[in-house]
Amino acid sequence: MIHLYLEYYSKRCIRETTLVEVPIESYVVFVLCKYLRQPAIGKDLLVNFVQSKTELEHQCDSILLNLTVCNVVFFQAGEWPQVATYCQLPTLKNNAWIVSGLCGICRHITKFHIECSTSPKRILGFKGNTLLAPAEVSMWTKFCEVDIEACVRDVLQLGHDNSLALPEDLGKLESHLGQPLKVHNIYKLVNNVQKVKVSSSQEYEKLSDETDRFDFYANHKFAEGYEKTLADVILFICVHLIGKRAPLERFGKQLPRITGWYGRVVADDEGELLRICEKFLTTDQMQLEALKAELITIDVPASFSLYKADTKKLNLLGEKVLTTNQPEVLSILEKVKRLELDVESMPNDRDANLFEWDSVPLDAKPEGGKLPTKRIDRKKHQLECLANEVINLAQPGDTIVDFCSGTGHLGILLAFLLPECTIYLLENKEESQQLAMDRVQRLGLQNVVYFRCNLDYFKARFDIGVSLHACGVASDIVLEKCLNQKAKFVCCPCCYGKLYEFERIRYPRSQIFQQSELLLKEYLCLAHCADQTHDLDNTRTNVAKSHQGFYCMDIIDKDRMLRAEELGYTVVQKRLKPENCTPKNRLLIGTL
Repeated sequence: MIHLYLEYYSKRCIRETTLVEVPIESYVVFVLCKYLRQPAIGKDLLVNFVQSKTELEHQCDSILLNLTVCNVVFFQAGEWPQVATYCQLPTLKNNAWIVSGLCGICRHITKFHIECSTSPKRILGFKGNTLLAPAEVSMWTKFCEVDIEACVRDVLQLGHDNSLALPEDLGKLESHLGQPLKVHNIYKLVNNVQKVKVSSSQEYEKLSDETDRFDFYANHKFAEGYEKTLADVILFICVHLIGKRAPLERFGKQLPRITGWYGRVVADDEGELLRICEKFLTTDQMQLEALKAELITIDVPASFSLYKADTKKLNLLGEKVLTTNQPEVLSILEKVKRLELDVESMPNDRDANLFEWDSVPLDAKPEGGKLPTKRIDRKKHQLECLANEVINLAQPGDTIVDFCSGTGHLGILLAFLLPECTIYLLENKEESQQLAMDRVQRLGLQNVVYFRCNLDYFKARFDIGVSLHACGVASDIVLEKCLNQKAKFVCCPCCYGKLYEFERIRYPRSQIFQQSELLLKEYLCLAHCADQTHDLDNTRTNVAKSHQGFYCMDIIDKDRMLRAEELGYTVVQKRLKPENCTPKNRLLIGTL
C-alpha cells in the first residue's frame, strides 16, 4: 500500500458536505492526484489527511476544499500515524522508502500513474527527468517547490490598498518564458517540427529558406520547453489560485507570456486540468474577492532564466566571491590565537578495525557501489574510520541516520555490521538512492529505511547521526539535527568554503567564537582557506598553504565542537587514518 499524507487545518461537515481547510502544498498534490485520475494512479494509493498540530487563528495559505465525493482518510492532530511524523508534509511512503518535498512526491505519483494507467499522461519529459534535481541543487525545482507557492501566499494576503505590487517571482516566471527554448537534443526537435535535417548550430545556420527556421523564442510554449510537463501542472495549479485574486485578464498586458502559457496549458488537455482545479474548490474559495487596487505593479526582469542549477547562486551570499590574500589571512589567524584555544585536532588513536573487511559481502563494500577502482582503497579507509566510531557508540535497537548517504557506502556497511540497529539512508538525489536500494536488495538486508528528501524536511527521531563529507553548510545542518534530537554524532565535514548563512544556521556557531573579534567575512575567509588542502605527497602541492588549510579546518571544526559542548556534549576532534585517505580528513565524535 502506498500512503500519501497531506496536511489539513480544519474539517467541517455541512448538510452532507465535507469542507477541509488545507495549505497550498496539500492542494497542489491533491489536484495532481485527481488530474492523473486517482485511483487510476494505482488502487493501492491511499490519500490520508492529517490535521496540523499547530492551531493558528489565521492561515495565510488556507485553501478550502470540497471533499464530499472523495475517498480519503482523516487523522486528527493527536492521532498522527508514526510515518507521518518522520518528515515535513506532504509525505509519501511506499514500502521501505519515504519521500518528502512537493516536487519529489509529485514525480513519484506521476510515475505510479504512468506505470499502471492504460492511457497515461506522459508529463515527465525526456527520459523522465522533469523536476528530478532536488530543490537544494536546482533553481528550477526550487521555484516549483517553494517560490511559486510563496507567490500564492503573498497574493492571498494582499490587502485592498490603492497601490499594490505582485510578488517578484511572478515577474521572474514572465521573464523566464521569454527565454529561448533549451531542451535536450534540441535539433531532433527542430527536425521533427520543421521537417529538416540538421544536427548542429552550424548546419542550422546554413538553412536558406526562412520557412525552415525554428523560432526558439516562440516555441518556448511551456514552462520547461516545447511540451507540457509536470512542472506546468504544478505551476498552473498555483497560478490558477493566484488568478482568483489577480485575474489574468486584468493583468494580461503586464504578464503577456504567463497569460499565453496559461491558455496553452488549458488547451493542451481541452480544459481538463482547469476543470479539476475548479471542481474541488468550494464556492467561497472560487469567489475570492479580486484585487480592486487602482495601481497594481509587477517587476519583470529584462532577462531572467530559471534554468540555472548553480547552488552558489541560491545562497544568501549572492554573487559575492570570497577572495583572500595571505596578509589578510595571517591577520585573521592572529585573532583566533588571541582566543587561547587548543584548536588542533588529535591523531586517530584506533590501532585496529572493529570489523573484518573479509567478512563483508561485495555489495556492502565500496566495490559494490560502482566506485572507480583508483578510489576504492581511500574510500575503504574513510569508511572504516567512521564505522569504527559508530560501532563503538551503537546499542542494539538504535536508529542510525546516514545523512547525505549518496549510493549508500557508509549506511549499507553499517546496516550489515549492525543488524540489530535500524539504518536510515537519507539522500535527496533519486538516482543515487536507487543504486543504494539495489545494493540493499541484493544483500537481503531488512534493517534499512530510505528517506528521499532535503535535510530540512527530515523530522524523525534517531539515536546516532553520521555523515561522510556532507557538503558545506550541510554538515552544520546535520549537526543541528543531532543536537536537537540529543543524538550522538560522527561527522566528517567537507567543502568548508561553501558555508553560508541562512535563517537557522549562523556563523560562528559557538558563543566563544561569536563573542570574539572575528567578523562573519573573516570567519568565511578561514572557511575558504580550509578548502586549500591538497595531497601532501604530491610534488606540485604548496605544502605551506596546505598546512594552513588543515589548521583552518581545525578552527571551523573547533567552533562546531564548542557549539555542541555548550549544549552538554562531550566531543572529540580527531583525524581519519591514514590521514592521506582524503584531504578532508577531520572527524567530530559527540556523545552526551
